[in-house]
Amino acid sequence: MIKKLFLLLIIGWATIGLSWAQGVSTGGSYFVELYNGERIYARKLQFKSPVFKQNFFLLDDSLRYAPETVKYFQNQEGYFARVNAGRRFSDFAQREQAGRISTYFVYRMDYNSFSPGIGIGMGRYGMGGYGMGGYGMGGYGYPSQRRVYYFSKEQGPLEPLTYKNLRVALSDNPGSMESLQDYKRGQNIQTGMYIAGAGFIIAGMQQQFRGTSSGSSISPLLLVGAGITLLPQIIKLVKKDKLSEAIDLYNYDPR
Repeated sequence: MIKKLFLLLIIGWATIGLSWAQGVSTGGSYFVELYNGERIYARKLQFKSPVFKQNFFLLDDSLRYAPETVKYFQNQEGYFARVNAGRRFSDFAQREQAGRISTYFVYRMDYNSFSPGIGIGMGRYGMGGYGMGGYGMGGYGYPSQRRVYYFSKEQGPLEPLTYKNLRVALSDNPGSMESLQDYKRGQNIQTGMYIAGAGFIIAGMQQQFRGTSSGSSISPLLLVGAGITLLPQIIKLVKKDKLSEAIDLYNYDPR
């Protein structure tokens, strides 16, 4: 009888211990996923950058993992995937949109030296494929912050979000390819408008310097050139970006 009670007591303690261990490993909402496929959950996840020491991920104030061993992680800010080899937090990109084509971004700092003006956004994924206009002042040496975009197809490696890369990734979806063609056509039109605007501005400056502007303080050609140059940016503010449209169509298509 005593042996049976002792055996039941041992089994009970083992069951409680196993349940507690499982709660620790899977009870947290945050995690790091290593290159070997192992995923470690935690209730608290921090990225530490101590002075004169190597960076590391700290889970529940006890477990440490070197950044170079981590492929993905999720913390209170969102889901992140590695985009560059290294030990820095900036070597991971934050996911913005999840789907068959998932989009990610990282922040990059630009330092514009003595170029007056304020940075203007260039659409969701920016001119030439990726990147956004700066948040801060765009001139006189002030730094500006922009987003650089990447994408991943079906949990594959991250690639720069460009027209060229998307043409390959979305080639099996006719609707997405049509949106990409519209994007390319729009880019060609914008390039032509920028060239035309620059031509008017140069002609206006020459007219201004020659003093043949009919008594006007500012040459009309300068105003026309500035208007033509700004027009593509204004259109982008009111028109859906074709790159994001191509991605949305691909993610919507059930397969």
